[in-house]
Amino acid sequence: MAIAQPFLPLEARTIGRKGEEGIQWVFHEENAWAVIVGKLVRMASGLRAAFLLADTGLISKCGTILRTVADFTTEVIAMAETVRTGAANDAQKRFIQQYFAPLAETPDDFDARERERYVARRDLVAAYVRWCSEFGKVDADSMRKTLMFLLYGFDKFVHGAYLTSSELYDPFNKRFMLRGHVFEGKRVEYKRTVASKLHEMVGLLAWISMLLNMPVLTEVIGKAALKLYDSGELM
Repeated sequence: MAIAQPFLPLEARTIGRKGEEGIQWVFHEENAWAVIVGKLVRMASGLRAAFLLADTGLISKCGTILRTVADFTTEVIAMAETVRTGAANDAQKRFIQQYFAPLAETPDDFDARERERYVARRDLVAAYVRWCSEFGKVDADSMRKTLMFLLYGFDKFVHGAYLTSSELYDPFNKRFMLRGHVFEGKRVEYKRTVASKLHEMVGLLAWISMLLNMPVLTEVIGKAALKLYDSGELM
């Protein structure tokens, strides 16, 4: 919220067809900073939900949310790069444009629109690799492969992959665990995964606070990141 505060309050915009109007709260400016704040809000609320789901054993739903959070990380880094450098490549420009594009309001409106390809994940991951390279010598190709592989794993939750269903099978009672995984070891595994993703976000928040020239907040967040890293709760 400290990072979001400079961009608040949002403004009310009337949307919808005549007689069916509604309100959408929008940023004063629709730019890379607005995308960053919007994505960070979704990351924070998503991680809270993922923790609750892991704690209750709803591991597949936990993984589904973690997949979105993982995507948000690469998107925030790509947007932060444009803020820091003062320039945006074609993929970053398109991503900002697509983020603020108004939604279709009717099936006919949606059907009539020209199909547009969304910015590829690979193009956004490239900014992630460039960011990591600034903190020391890294193998860019290995980093890219690792990031894409991790995202590939999270994708399986969204698409209901085979493993995400069989992981819910209870071999002792010969049934699927639809109300939460009953084995504590599996819950702990997912809690550690969420904690690891939280550590990633905390590091990201520290960097964003630096870009906003908030040294006190950067120090507080940095200490929290180190405490979490030393907790032994990560994967």
